This record gives sequence, structure tokens and C-alpha cells, in this order.
Amino acid sequence: MVFEPATDNRLLATDYWLLTTDYWLLVPFLWYKGPEEATVGVKLFIPCFMDQAAPGVAAAVTALLARLGVAWEYPEDQTCCGQFAHTLGDVATARKLMRLFLRVFGGDDRLTPVLCPSASCVYMVRQGYPSLAGGRPEQQEIETLASRVLELSEFLAPRLPLPWTPSFPGRLVLHRSCKARQLRVLPTAARVLSQVSGLELLEVSPYYSCCGFGGTFRLQHPDLSREMGEAYLEAVRETGARGLASLDSSCLLHLKSLATARGWDLEFFHLAEILVAG
Repeated sequence: MVFEPATDNRLLATDYWLLTTDYWLLVPFLWYKGPEEATVGVKLFIPCFMDQAAPGVAAAVTALLARLGVAWEYPEDQTCCGQFAHTLGDVATARKLMRLFLRVFGGDDRLTPVLCPSASCVYMVRQGYPSLAGGRPEQQEIETLASRVLELSEFLAPRLPLPWTPSFPGRLVLHRSCKARQLRVLPTAARVLSQVSGLELLEVSPYYSCCGFGGTFRLQHPDLSREMGEAYLEAVRETGARGLASLDSSCLLHLKSLATARGWDLEFFHLAEILVAG
């Protein structure tokens, strides 16, 4: 599946809606005119949890690329990066998913960036895959591929200033997810968000180093996970912020469920959703 912005940037189909069940969302997909042999600017890697539980974020990413005039390809054979299996110590499954990722995004194409709107999945590819491939025939290929996988803010930063001025009135706490910190992309994300008119970024104490999601941690330790998340959200509320901005939808899904259960009036936004707002 390849999409390329038209030269006049007009939509071929303004709204293509995917009708879903009660557990899905209505997701707008933007289709653009383009030549039959479109030049691909990036390959999109959309995390499995985003595909299943937050497809609106993926739609925001494609809308963002359209505004930037960047063509993109979505390889349809992609699936999970293997982070959950890796975290659980299921090395065999994680390695199988690593090899699938290599087949889908590797090959002879050594130049096209792989864009992923999830700091945690990018961290898995960059740090987890080389260790899984260590000493194996695919090690060199994996290391080469991992070097061209980019988190969204990393992809955007060299393209600043944006050719439009996003508008998002209010104050948000920039969520310092564990993997975003380890990936060292939070300063980059803050620089990208500085382009947004009306947005004020706030911080909470570094004491709140984890929101309690941690992927499988939430399943293995549900009570502790809830307590950590609620304590973090209490700190967010004390700042007077409207809600959270994050590079990881997985954390947002966890935190949103906690806020809803407690009746707290907080909003949760991925970076891409903020940049296409207004």
C-alpha cells in the first residue's frame, strides 16, 4: 500500500470510514492522488496495539505526512515488534518476530527510513534486536535496519520549522515514558512541540519515573500498576494541566483507563494528534 501526496494536495477521497465494532473506532483514512509508481519517502511501522486500540493515532500520522508532502508505504505483512515476548523472556518468539520485521522492512532497500510513532517499539528494534541477533547470520542486516528506524519526533526535528503553525490552546504535561527517556528523544519531542501555538508544556517531578503500564507489567502486577498510574495522574492534575502529551500510545491507553475509572477530567494526546490539530 503506497500513498503519495498529489502535487496540488487535493484529497481524492475526503473521508473513507472504516466501520467498526463497539471496541473499535471510526477511523478516517486519507487517500491522495499520485502516479502509479509512487516514490516512497518512508515506510510506516504501526505498532500492533496502535493498530488494534488507537488507530486514530495512525491516521493522524498519515495526515501529518500528507501536510509535509512525504509519500509513505504501509507494508501490510507487518505485525508486532516482539517487545512483549522479549519482556517475558520468550526469546524464541521475540526472535521470530524480529526475523519477520527484517523480512518486511529489510531486503535490498537500505535507504528508506522506517517511521514508527512509538518510542517503546523503536527502542525494541534498536536495542532489543541487535542482542537477539547477536552471533547469528542476520546480525549485520538487523544492525543496518535498526539504524534507519526512526521515532516520529526524530523524523520531524530536521524538518523544522513546520510549513504550518499547529494550534493547540492549553497546558499539557509531556509524558516521560520509560522508553522515550532511554531512547533520549524527549528533548527532541519538546523542540517539535515548541512549534505549536498556544501550547504550554509542564512537568511533574522526576520521582514519577514510570506510569505503571510497562506492557506485561500491568498484567502481572495489576494492583501495583494501578497505584503507580493513579499517583502519577494525581501529580499531573496538581499542575493544572489539561492532560498529557506522549510519544507512546500504550502509556496513554493505560492512563486514560485509570482516569476514566476515577472520573478525572484529563485528556490524552499523541504527538501526531497535537501537530494536526487546529
